[in-house]
Amino acid sequence: MPMCPKPIVDAPTVEPAEYGLFSVAQRPAPEGAHWRCGVRWEPYACDAGDAYGDQCDDSEQEKSIRDGVPLAEADSFSVHDGYLCRLPGRPDEAEIRDRAETQLKLGEQRLVERVVWTGEAGTQTVDPHLADPAAVVLNAVPVPTAADALSLLAAIAALEAYLGANYGGRGVIHAPRLAGAHIAHAQLAAWAGATIRTLLDNAIAFYSGSPNTGPDGSPAPAGTAWLYVTGAVFIRSGPVLIIPNAVVAGFNRATNEVLMIAEREYVVGWDCVHAAVLADLDLPEPA
Repeated sequence: MPMCPKPIVDAPTVEPAEYGLFSVAQRPAPEGAHWRCGVRWEPYACDAGDAYGDQCDDSEQEKSIRDGVPLAEADSFSVHDGYLCRLPGRPDEAEIRDRAETQLKLGEQRLVERVVWTGEAGTQTVDPHLADPAAVVLNAVPVPTAADALSLLAAIAALEAYLGANYGGRGVIHAPRLAGAHIAHAQLAAWAGATIRTLLDNAIAFYSGSPNTGPDGSPAPAGTAWLYVTGAVFIRSGPVLIIPNAVVAGFNRATNEVLMIAEREYVVGWDCVHAAVLADLDLPEPA
């Protein structure tokens, strides 16, 4: 065996994780630049109309129409990663920029999922987010324990029933990644191209960035998982920004270090529906 220093070789190729939030979200092109302040929109599918009987039987009946137009909104946030290292041995600016940008892109979905689940972004709370006390809890009690958890079958059925009763379209079930194998084992969902969907064609997003917390922020008891359902989800995002835009601007002569940050701005929102259920991940073994 030769006696020599270990050479630096190429790192393994990383295949980005699939079936997360990015796999279920609509990605409209941002309109102008003001979306970076957050957005508002007027959803269509939040309220059902009404029925009207035969006027011959009751000529006095009136058609009731809801007053006004619903308005929803979503806050903006940014995610970042970067490069902070001693400059000697790293003279190539393109290499430093590429490393900062690649690190961001490989961890980006996980970072966005964490914000969307918890609402936590630095010192600010981003709305909407899943683990919010405003979510409608579908268990028998508003703060369920492990004993109150529904089976996975009953949990997904409850989420889809709530969605169907309160929304006019297909929605999204949001689950921590640890629930994926259990849902697959129970045959409650199937692959549909780049998305996993239920029998009723609602998409499921499996979050790598989920702390598996409920609407009150408490972690799920052992052996359980919090699942959420929302209306259609959209993501608006900008280009990757490199800050600063040159190594010389990020060079600290006192420490001989260079700092370069890759950052992207986001707005994530959904229509109308927002409900949660605590599900039991333990399945009975077949007889």
